[in-house]
Amino acid sequence: MPDARDRIENENGAGSDLLITAVSKDTAGAAASSIGKHLAAQHESGKQQVTVPQPTVTGAELGNRLCSVCPEMISIPGNKFAIAKYTVTFAEWDACVADGGCGGYQPSDNGWGRGSRPVINVSWNDAQAYVQWLSQKAGKAYRLPTAEEWEIAALAGSDTNYYWGNDVGRNNANCDGCGSEWDNRKTAPVGSFKPNAFGLCDMMGNVWQWTDSCWKDNCSRRLFYGGSWNHRPEDMRATTRNWFETNKRMRYLGFRVAMTLP
Repeated sequence: MPDARDRIENENGAGSDLLITAVSKDTAGAAASSIGKHLAAQHESGKQQVTVPQPTVTGAELGNRLCSVCPEMISIPGNKFAIAKYTVTFAEWDACVADGGCGGYQPSDNGWGRGSRPVINVSWNDAQAYVQWLSQKAGKAYRLPTAEEWEIAALAGSDTNYYWGNDVGRNNANCDGCGSEWDNRKTAPVGSFKPNAFGLCDMMGNVWQWTDSCWKDNCSRRLFYGGSWNHRPEDMRATTRNWFETNKRMRYLGFRVAMTLP
């Protein structure tokens, strides 16, 4: 399927290109079904920057969090990875900065508030600084999810357009046309909508989410998924993927962390 490019506004009000690539359901399903066989291959040299040794992580540890600043993690059934219940918030990012991490970078909240809102205006490189700091605090390796992991986690076993069904409905997420109070205005606090079957919140809508996966063989460009508060409902589908250069910061782009399990 050919790539399509939509014109979108960046934080300065000028237009910039966002790549929208729709992947067929058959392709997405095949990738999801084979994840258990090739997850290790997604982290070859050049695609994984955090090198903190990773001791065994138990389910009890995930449920109780690994440290005071560590996110709540959910183990994905049938797979050897866990992913954060929520996208990283401004409160979590600000804790990193206050502790001397994240390069001291304080991203703008666009006047919407910090706290429990998802951190925005962060690049893929910024996300790497955060997971490195978090890994050092926990003594165990966090990372960004791969594209395949993100798709599996988002759909949570469903085969519909969205994890709640084929129709966008109303007030299931935050997008331009989702029927929420935040639609096309600003981000919502994390956890404002019903979670998916795995217990993950905001896997579709609110903010696009960086992944660890490269765009084809070009690792200066990384994929992100999930749609956002100011994009169309169809952009939230797990079959829609996008890329930006690793230094790109946007007002609708955030991330959540993942972790490999034994």
